[in-house]
Parts: sequence; C-alpha cells; structure tokens
Amino acid sequence: MVEGKFGVCNGITRVNDVKSGSSTLRKSPSGDRFKIYIPYAGQTITWEVILDNSCPEEPPDFIFEDSDFCPNVADIKSLVNWDIGDPHCLTKVIRELLEHYKTFHERLLEAHSRLQFEYSSLLDQTELSRDLIEVYSERTEKKIGPINFLIKLPVDFSDIPPYLTKDNPGENSAVLLILFPSPDSSRVTPQLYLSPRVEHAFGGSGNLRIPAFPSGGCLLDYVPDVYKLLQNKVEKTVQIYERRKELIAAFLSHFGRSVLEFDADGFFDISFLFEWNDFFFILYIELAPSFPQEAPVLTFQSIYHESKEKPYSEVHDKYPYSPRWSGPEMATRIKTYILDNIQAFQKQSVISGSL
Repeated sequence: MVEGKFGVCNGITRVNDVKSGSSTLRKSPSGDRFKIYIPYAGQTITWEVILDNSCPEEPPDFIFEDSDFCPNVADIKSLVNWDIGDPHCLTKVIRELLEHYKTFHERLLEAHSRLQFEYSSLLDQTELSRDLIEVYSERTEKKIGPINFLIKLPVDFSDIPPYLTKDNPGENSAVLLILFPSPDSSRVTPQLYLSPRVEHAFGGSGNLRIPAFPSGGCLLDYVPDVYKLLQNKVEKTVQIYERRKELIAAFLSHFGRSVLEFDADGFFDISFLFEWNDFFFILYIELAPSFPQEAPVLTFQSIYHESKEKPYSEVHDKYPYSPRWSGPEMATRIKTYILDNIQAFQKQSVISGSL
C-alpha cells in the first residue's frame, strides 16, 4: 500500500477503483490494479498501478494520465530493485516516479523564456530550494496553460505561542500557489494556503490578506514580499503574546497574594479578591486580542450587593492609558487608578445595589 505524505504540500495519496486483473473467481481479495491520486503543484494527478497477484515478485506497470510522461524504467532504481518483501516498496516507486515527473515539468518550462526566468530566478536569487517548489503545465492540442507554481514558504513558525496551536494537530506550513493562465499572460493569480495550526494562530483565514500580483511583476519580487508578510505576522503575534505575558506577570508581582485565577496559557485575563477598609470586592482584568492597542478592561464586582439578580459590577475601560507603556509601568498606573476609584465604587454599589 502507498503510505506517507508527498510533495511540497505534504499531501496524502488516495487509492480508488481497486479491481482484479484475474478472470478467475477467488474467495480472498485479489485487487491488483487500482488508481492512485497524488497531490502535485495544486493539482491531483492520477496514475493507474497494475500488479499481478499471481506473480507478486514482478514489479508493477503504470499508466500515466499524461501520455507525454514516459520515464526510462532503468532510471527508476526502486522499480529495477523491486522487493515484494519490503512493505514500503510501492511507496518508494511512487516517490521516485514523482521526482521524475517533477523533472519532466521543469523541462517543459525551458520552451518558454518568461517561465524559465521565473523559475530559475527563484532558485538562484532567493532562499528557496528546488524541493520547496513544484511546477505543472497543462497542455492541450490548442494551448499551453494554465501553469502552476506551488511554493512552500520557509517561514519559521516555531516561536508561535503553544496555546495557539495545541488544539490543531499537524504541521505548521504556508504554501503559495501562483497560476499563470498562459506562458505570456500578465494576469497572474496568487493564492495562499495556511495549515490549520497557522490559520488559527493568525486569527482565522480572513485575518491575513496577501497583495495582488502586480501587473508586469515577477515571482522574484513577489514571493519574498509574501514571505516577509508572513514572517512579520509571526513576529507580531509573538510580540503581542509577550506583551500580555509581561503585564500579567506585573500584576502578579503587585497583587500576587490576592489572585483568584489567571490565564496561564494565553495571558488574556486575571482576577483578584481585594479588601479595602473592610470592603471586599473582586477585580477582573481582561486583555483584548488587540492589546496593547486597546486598554485592558477593568471590571469591579461587589461580593455583597446585587443588581438585577446579578452581582453589582462596574466596567472601566476609559481611563488614562498608553500602549507604549511597559508592562510594569502599565500595572503601576492601573494600580493607582484602582486605588483612586475604590471608594466611589463602594458608594455606588451601596446606592445602586441590594444586599
């Protein structure tokens, strides 16, 4: 059976249309020919695999949907050295054939100077290596195109806070698909695909938009721009996380003995039980995803009084604030604001609330 993930997008192959090449009836399963569907360069290519159950030691034959692709059997080492005792023997053949298929489509670019320049400049003048790029040219009797460039961007996602990715299994990846309708077309369409972990970390698919491909532009300029956009997004995500963590740590330093609970993963909130002149109240501090641009929300809640069958509370979010303050300075200024407003909150809870 074909196992593992293939290509730039680390896609999983599918097997379908399993049939038997034998005309005799067998009680046991004898499916020895089937089709495999392999993700490649934004497409799904279909190859038919033909084995012989009566002679499993014989290597398989293949029927490729692209009749122009006809690799030399002698060059497929895993096919020449077919070993039915190796449970991964077919997977090895598929991987090797896919590498030849990739070379086949790279050579097709050589007939088109613009496409050849686009591809060679990426390899020669950027940090992209050949194993990060797949190209595919669709061909008919009447035209050539579309032509796909599938590029795995080598963005470092390792610093993304763990709480953002822990509920999304899989890898962190960003893949850019560039579609040329024809070899000389100026209307180029880019699409960015993020793995679920990265998409969640960035706040959803609608939270990151890549620029349109400029008229007259080239991949040599465009791809690094998208790479920088993603890398900057990672850095900003990390910086915001560190700012929240710094502020929560500063609050713990000021009021550690009064803490009720706090978010130890994302550092979005913390709560305290305070006493002031024998008046006890709870303070909730919440940080928005847009923090530090948006001030923390302070909610004062009385433990004595109710309003509309709920604990009497006041929300404060319009106090003096600057996103440029450090965590310790922010915590100190908020502490001062709390002390300045406790008495007014106590009086209002007695007036507006009920015991």
